[in-house]
Amino acid sequence: MEMRMRSTIHGYRGKRLRHWLLGILIFLVIILIGVSILEKAQDPLDTAKERVTRIAKQSNKLSSVSKFYRISRQHTYYSAIGENKKHDQIGVIARGKSNKLTTINMADGLSEKDVRKSVNKQFNPKKITSIGLAIYEKVPVWQVTFLDKDDNLNFITYQFSDGKQVQTIRHL
Repeated sequence: MEMRMRSTIHGYRGKRLRHWLLGILIFLVIILIGVSILEKAQDPLDTAKERVTRIAKQSNKLSSVSKFYRISRQHTYYSAIGENKKHDQIGVIARGKSNKLTTINMADGLSEKDVRKSVNKQFNPKKITSIGLAIYEKVPVWQVTFLDKDDNLNFITYQFSDGKQVQTIRHL
């Protein structure tokens, strides 16, 4: 009688242990699948960053990159800010998959910090959701997307050279 009770107790422990191990294994598989999906989703941005950085370095526009932006409105733009060989702050902007770069000297216009300060002062946003350099009507611009206090989406485009608002779309 006692032998049977022991084997039942050990059998129950074994089943519980197998259930726990199976649960942990399923959890790990789900985590691995999630990580691989996130990596795949990041691939196009990483590819664009590598492409724009490579073109900027090959054409001697930049020797190092400190910031990279992706902004998408009517068109998708990728931009990078870094230093050239003379240690000047330079920005480069590429439209979509184009290999043609528009080059700007960052000292000639607004910085990202200036634009953020202007948006915060003028609109008091709940959250700035995206910011980046782009081209609007053949002129370099900063495009900003933000949520206002009522969670409305807003788009503001500032001319890079002087900070003038060239396009405003509010309360979407």
